[in-house]
Amino acid sequence: MAKNCVRTERSPDEVFEHLLDPWHYPDWLLGASTMRDVDDDWPAVGSAFHHRVGFGPIKVNDRSRILEIDRPKRLVLHVRATPAVQAIVTFTVEPTAEGSVLWLEEVPAMKGGQLLRPILDPPTHVRNKASLENLGDLMRRDDGTPEPEAEVEAE
Repeated sequence: MAKNCVRTERSPDEVFEHLLDPWHYPDWLLGASTMRDVDDDWPAVGSAFHHRVGFGPIKVNDRSRILEIDRPKRLVLHVRATPAVQAIVTFTVEPTAEGSVLWLEEVPAMKGGQLLRPILDPPTHVRNKASLENLGDLMRRDDGTPEPEAEVEAE
């Protein structure tokens, strides 16, 4: 299981609003290249956003679907990048005296994924760390309010 976090001065509500804006995922999530569409009932359980993912010339169209939502604490997505590449991604937002901590946990959801975890977890940690750094930057730029550089950790 790849688990990373970012500490921010943003409130849990502000952090969660960034998570619920799929149109900006390509701005911070490594591997997300283009948003194609968002279901009309977003962010209801079962609704999805449709994206293009990949690196370099290898890109595929697929979707990410909400499995669980508990504002502003928890968002669970079933993420697909072809039928063979799937993961369960859990975002958990915890309030702190200074703002919030956003945890990102990713586990493989495809057949045989648990057997591949020792191989998949290290690069997933690196990608998710960079993605959370990007999200921290986006939150700092969002309203122009100065904020110290986000601290990103891995567990």
